[in-house]
Amino acid sequence: MKFAFINLPSQELERPPAAAALLSSIIRSIGWDCKIFDFNLFLNKNVSSDAWTELEEYWRCKIDAISDDTEKQLNSTMKKFTDSIKEYDSDWIGLSVFSRFSVVACHTLIEYIRPKIEAKIMIGGHGINAWPGSLPGIDQNTKYNTIADYLLQENYIDHYITGDGEDSIKELLLGNKYPGIDGLPPVQVKDLDDIPLPSYKSIEPKQYYYTDEPGVYLTMSKGCVRRCTFCNVPDLWPKFTIRRADLIVDEIRKNKLEHEVNITHFTDSLVNGSMKHFRELNLALAELKKDERFKPIKYMGQFICRTQSEQTEKDWEMMHKGGANILVTGFESYSERVRKHMGKNYSNEDIAFHFEQSAYYGIKNIALMFVGYPIETEEDHEYNKQFLYQYQKYAKAGSIHMVRWGYTGMFRDTKKIEKPGDVEMIVDPDFESKFSKLPQGLRDIALGLGWVNKKNPNLTLRERIRRRIELHELSVKLGWPQTRSREELTILQNILKNLNNNNIDTRDISNLEDVLDFH
Repeated sequence: MKFAFINLPSQELERPPAAAALLSSIIRSIGWDCKIFDFNLFLNKNVSSDAWTELEEYWRCKIDAISDDTEKQLNSTMKKFTDSIKEYDSDWIGLSVFSRFSVVACHTLIEYIRPKIEAKIMIGGHGINAWPGSLPGIDQNTKYNTIADYLLQENYIDHYITGDGEDSIKELLLGNKYPGIDGLPPVQVKDLDDIPLPSYKSIEPKQYYYTDEPGVYLTMSKGCVRRCTFCNVPDLWPKFTIRRADLIVDEIRKNKLEHEVNITHFTDSLVNGSMKHFRELNLALAELKKDERFKPIKYMGQFICRTQSEQTEKDWEMMHKGGANILVTGFESYSERVRKHMGKNYSNEDIAFHFEQSAYYGIKNIALMFVGYPIETEEDHEYNKQFLYQYQKYAKAGSIHMVRWGYTGMFRDTKKIEKPGDVEMIVDPDFESKFSKLPQGLRDIALGLGWVNKKNPNLTLRERIRRRIELHELSVKLGWPQTRSREELTILQNILKNLNNNNIDTRDISNLEDVLDFH
């Protein structure tokens, strides 16, 4: 039996798709042949740069239609791509819908492939849970709750998998019922040590690029050791599970010897969830790097700020020896009061120690920060401005690679968060459908701003936008690297102007659609 695994746009082109590499190994473990077809990479190589840029906008729902020339190039490329799959003569086709940014590409390609290839089609990935009204041409009053349900019931696909797919896909191909298949409640993979190493047999990492060096993703753990108020990771993976350090080093060694891969990007919610395991890993990597062949090895990943007693100077030294290169750390706020409410129990002195140590050992940081957390006051906002002043030297020196200011638009149950006497969040349950027709850039902002907090009435929509603009402009003034687009800032400035000019009361979000529905 043969399985064609398709990776979809819109994704980065820096590293080969991790899910495809892992699941292809699992499929081969039951005696099937499996070949990966990266439509994201194929499309990039076969259309013009202008068409690629326009398609990226289209996949992300920033535009409603593509030009005739781009459509012509897309159809030609889909024909070539489909011909290569037909030549492989697969029995099954699986599409990896990585995020909601992949659902339009998924629908477009399946519509093209379905009548042309006699094979069973399945989909999986986080994106399949997106609301189907985000697809072009779909009735906004659709009866379907998810993309997956829509595609299955309308006969575009034969099956779908939700949640962890490592066990589910194997059971599906063997003809068995199993959690996560076709709407059955998913379960978390119990033991990461039992999962085979990813296979890059049909997607050589050198085809991709990252600062002129090939890199790959690697899963070390799933879940999180914290229960932050704004994060849904504990809902997706209730239990924190982790692979043995020696297995991770084996995978890194294999990737280096077989594919000349120097950069490992950990996909984990956090790489230092278990300090005992993290120390074992860095010690093993430091030992590996004593061999000249492995000296260039380095890693990057999500990180949590810990207290100085939890993560000592010795730990930072060993991280350096193990190859730590970039840490993506959710500091979230420079107000200790706000962080305590989030469930983050470390001090500003601990943050200072984090930056001092990383700068000393040449480790770069990407700092994640929130604007307008539900209990945030003007005083808390001033703390965030202080953060920019206090760590300006690290930003200018490059130790802080960038800062990302985000919105608090997701809470543990996605609809509301309640802390008696403190916070009451109210979010329109039909919010996504209301804003589905807006350009994606605007819709993302709307989803992050579409709430009110009756316990903190001064934190209005207007005030949250004002603070976001102020922090962005201060970051630019102080020389901090920026990742948020100029387009987003312009949208926010226009929204604020609209609010002020029309004297709109933003303590009530019932009129938010009118506030944001403009270009």
